[in-house]
Amino acid sequence: PRKRSIVSQNRSWWSRLWHQHERRPSVELTIRMAANDKTGSLFITKEKFDQASAECGVEVNVAQELWAKLAESSTQRIIAGATAPRKDASNVNQWHWSEMDLAEWAKERLTELFVGYAVPGIPNKGKIQLSKMESCEGEASVSNRKGKRIVAFELDVKITWKGQVDYDDVEGTLHMPYISEDVKDPSEYEIKLTAKEPTDESHKASLRYLKKELPVFKEKLKAFYAEINAK
Repeated sequence: PRKRSIVSQNRSWWSRLWHQHERRPSVELTIRMAANDKTGSLFITKEKFDQASAECGVEVNVAQELWAKLAESSTQRIIAGATAPRKDASNVNQWHWSEMDLAEWAKERLTELFVGYAVPGIPNKGKIQLSKMESCEGEASVSNRKGKRIVAFELDVKITWKGQVDYDDVEGTLHMPYISEDVKDPSEYEIKLTAKEPTDESHKASLRYLKKELPVFKEKLKAFYAEINAK
């Protein structure tokens, strides 16, 4: 059975307001529902309620008492200003469901965190740098299901690294095959390092330098994990 509206549950309070204004003929208090409103209830912010009370000449202490009473009897705790679900199942203000695609944001943020990072301490004026986001495949989104926020992501990321070690050009890939909300500890994300020429001594040395930076890469993944869960 359909629950009564907040207004109907508090008619005695509206009656009190009416009698207050009945003694002041210059003020008329009218309660009117919009013609196209089929919910039998309404949602109003505290700011708008205070404004309407002031415009109707309601004493401040009476308005505050009424607001408190309405809040006590409210059958919904509204989140982010969304209206309560309708009987006709219309997705009013996306209360039942809403979803925002974060795949592009995830790619951009991972690029910002990783691409451009230079490995320190390479001897003989050598250098190794994460140079390019090769690919970022998968999905990422944040959704709302009846007021419950759900963050979901599963990404396969490959980043190219390049540089010079022992006066030789070196190149390879940093691969993070499974960045997902399923892994609750970001420090457990797998990071694979491969070289273009795995048997070459300069490439082998490059991999050793890169492996020393794994704690740094893990910290970057922790930052990404925290940020996407806060979206």
